[in-house]
Amino acid sequence: MDEKQLAFALASRRFFRGAQWISRLPGSAVRLSRRWGRWASPYAVDLSELVRAYTHAFHATPEVAQALAHQWLASHGLFGVSIFSYHRMDPDWVQSHVQVDQPLVLQTLRQQGGLVLTYHSHHHNTLGIVLGQSGVPTWGVAATEKASPFAPYTGRFMRIINGQSEAKFGGGRYLFTDEPRKLLRGLREAFVARNAVVSLCDNPMPENGSPPVRFMGRSFHVGAGVVEQALAQGAPITLALLYPDLRGAYRLHLKSLPSNLSVPEVLQTYFDFLTQAVLQAPWAWQGWHWYNGLALTPPEAS
Repeated sequence: MDEKQLAFALASRRFFRGAQWISRLPGSAVRLSRRWGRWASPYAVDLSELVRAYTHAFHATPEVAQALAHQWLASHGLFGVSIFSYHRMDPDWVQSHVQVDQPLVLQTLRQQGGLVLTYHSHHHNTLGIVLGQSGVPTWGVAATEKASPFAPYTGRFMRIINGQSEAKFGGGRYLFTDEPRKLLRGLREAFVARNAVVSLCDNPMPENGSPPVRFMGRSFHVGAGVVEQALAQGAPITLALLYPDLRGAYRLHLKSLPSNLSVPEVLQTYFDFLTQAVLQAPWAWQGWHWYNGLALTPPEAS
C-alpha cells in the first residue's frame, strides 16, 4: 500500500468511527451526517477534482461547482451514518423515507425480477435493502472485502455494510466478482427464481473490444459480463438509481428496458438514464471523481 492509499484508509476509518458516533445521537443524524461528510469524508481531499468535474460537465461557475461538490460529500456522509441503521430499515422505513418515481416498475420487479443495473451513488448497498423491504427478493453483485487493501483498517465497517444490507435483501445474498463460478451459478439461480440481481457497471474499465459508452462529453469502456448473462438467460433489465435530495430524503428512479436491446444498446441506455438523473441531481453519481481522467468524446460520436 502506497502513502496515498494509507492516508485514504486511515481517513476512511476515522470517517466511519465518527459516523457511528453520530448515528447514536437522537433527532439530528441526517443534518449532522451531511456536515460530517463535507468535513470528514475521505474523499474531501479530492474536492478540487470534484469541482473541476462539475465545471467541465455542467459548464458550472466555480461557486456552483463548489456547492455541487459539497452536496456530493454530504451524500457520502449520509451513507456513512446510515449503515449503522441498516438493521432498522424495514417496509415502514421504506414507505416513510423513500420516494419511488415509478411505482409500476417496482411492481413489475416484484413479479418478474431480473437484472437491476444501478450506479455508484454512495447508496448502492442501501438500494438492495429498499428493494428487499419492498417485496423484491434481491441479490447483489459486489467485490469481496478480502480483496481490498483497506480491509485491515475498514474491514469491520465493510462487514456491517455487506452483512447488514444482505440481511434485508428479502431472500437473496451477495455474489462476489472474485468468485466467478459461484457468481455464474448465483445469477442463474436468481434469474430462474425471478429474483432481482443488483449490479453496478459504471466504473471505467480497460478497452475490451466493445464500443465505448458516452456520458456527459466523455467516452469510456465498462464491464458487460453481468449484462451478457442477463440477456443470454432472457432476464428483464431495469435501471435504478437511489440517491438523497437536498434535504437528505431518498429518491429512487426506475426505468424498465425493452427486451430486444443488444449489450451495447443496454449500456448506452444505462448511461443516458444516468445523464438525465444527474441533470436533476448532479451529486447523485459517485463516479464524478473518475470523470477528469476519462477521454473526451470525439466530435463525430457526440
